[in-house]
Parts: sequence; structure tokens; C-alpha cells
Amino acid sequence: MRHKNIRTVSEVQRDYDLNVSNYDKVRFGTLGGLYVDKKEQEFVASLIKASRVLEVGTATGRFAASLTRRGAEYTGVDLSRKMLQTTYERTNHSASLLQMDASQLGFRSHFDYVLCIRTFHFLQKPVEALQGMFSALKPGGECLVTFETDNFLRRFLLFFSIGTSEQYYYKISDVEDMFLKAGFNIERSGSVMRVPVTLYRRCPKRLLWILRRLEKLWPWAMHDFVLGVR
Repeated sequence: MRHKNIRTVSEVQRDYDLNVSNYDKVRFGTLGGLYVDKKEQEFVASLIKASRVLEVGTATGRFAASLTRRGAEYTGVDLSRKMLQTTYERTNHSASLLQMDASQLGFRSHFDYVLCIRTFHFLQKPVEALQGMFSALKPGGECLVTFETDNFLRRFLLFFSIGTSEQYYYKISDVEDMFLKAGFNIERSGSVMRVPVTLYRRCPKRLLWILRRLEKLWPWAMHDFVLGVR
């Protein structure tokens, strides 16, 4: 595990409130960014079915929108009130939303799935968050967490402060250990995308095909997942 300038809960809340208006543009405003969104949407859809779903960290609601369109009974939590408002509008007011710290969820045996996409590596108390996700699930329910990966390339980038953010970087084994501490059984783990997202976002349109091909060859996965079952 590695970390870089970890923000406090209040700092995260403030930053997301301030950046809600340009959040999607920065991340998905290019052809490469749209490709990342498409691949992540396909990945989530392959594992999360239309049922009772809790999302921890809604951001602007891109997964909330796709899940509710597929008929899911969706509940989302986020620190940022403005992110929740954007999510509510994006789902045509069909989502149940709560402003809440991920380490203090407080749900009991209600959901079939919990997902936490590109949020887990920001959490200051990840084990407590996973314990809350475990309690929120029905027996047999599944929890999907994705995170930025700690590997040789990441450590090189961190050393030179290239493409870094205020967050933790985990190995799959780190997150699997936390899942086990929270009471989960590990069902699956692996990579979501291998090429760094920053490269996709900044890649000229004419060169995007090269990155797509590199997905099969890139030796260091940069965005991994763990799927656990209660």
C-alpha cells in the first residue's frame, strides 16, 4: 500500500462540492475519457444486476443513471450534497440518496449488491467502510470495490509526482485482506483496466486505438477490483 497527501473527510466534501460542475468534463470530456466510462459501465453491468443496489460514492451519478435505467432499486450515498443533487437529477428523481460518510453507513441486511467504484482509495477508514457494506447486504449479497493499484509503475510515477492524486494505492492482496477482516468471502479479483486512465483522457483521437490494443499487453494493471460475498 502507498499513499499520497491523504485528504480529511471535510476536505474531500469541500473539494467535491467545488468541482461538481466540471467533474464529468475533466474525466469524461474527451474521446478517451468516454471510452473509459464505457468500459467501466460494461464491467459493472457484467457483475451488478438490476436489483436492490447501494452505491458508496455516487459522484455525479453515472452508475446511478445506468442502474436505474436497468430497473434497479438504487440507493446512493456521498459526502457531497452537490454531487447527490446532480445524481438525483440525472436519475430523473428515481434514486434514494443520503449524505453520509462511507465509514458510518448504518444499513442492515437490505441490499443485494453494494458497489464502490473509484472511491475506495479515498476512504480514510476502509475496513470500517467494508464492515458497513457487509452489514448492508443480505446473506449471499455481493460487494464490488475498485481501486487504484500499487505496483512498480505506480511507485515510479509517485516518486516523480506524475499523474498522482490525494489517495491510497493498493495491491489486490491489501484489499482482499480488508474484505476478509470485514467478514466477506472473496469471490473474484483482478483488473478493470490496465492502461492508466490519465493516458486515455489525454490521448489524441487518432492514437486511441493504440491504447486499446495495449490493454491486452500492458504489464501493470492500474485499476483493479475485488468482489466479495456475504
